[in-house]
Amino acid sequence: MTRWLAAAALTLLLLSPDYARCDESASPGSATAESAVEARSRAWIKTELDGDADAFRTFATDGYIQLYVEPKTPLHPAHWVSKTREQWAEEIRTKQVKYHSVVLRNTKVRLNGDIAFFTGEFTEKGVRDGAEYTESGFFAETWMKRNGQWFAVSSFFP
Repeated sequence: MTRWLAAAALTLLLLSPDYARCDESASPGSATAESAVEARSRAWIKTELDGDADAFRTFATDGYIQLYVEPKTPLHPAHWVSKTREQWAEEIRTKQVKYHSVVLRNTKVRLNGDIAFFTGEFTEKGVRDGAEYTESGFFAETWMKRNGQWFAVSSFFP
């Protein structure tokens, strides 16, 4: 429940009109930082497409968490699911999930010092548990700059 509350708070922050006052994107050099965050996210996606679990791990912090909604089924209501970096990397390594394509649209990077929020829309196609799938929706990633490099802290797929 705590993770859900944190994700909800992050979403409200990103959607809040007052957030623009915290946005440091107008500061000198921020266009470079914004480009670096987006490039880093896209490079991370390439490791998924390549099925390279070892490289995939290097893009996220040890404490990385992904939050997403598991849809309603006849037996279960819709519910939040969390996944760690290691769980996601293991799915890639064992080919439990194989990505054919991931397309990002309408992306935006918002900076707040050494924290960046990368948001937009996505469409992905692949194979999960042996079945072809296509998903589309919104995403919000949180990135943190450490020792001059950007690392994913969390991803949120509402």
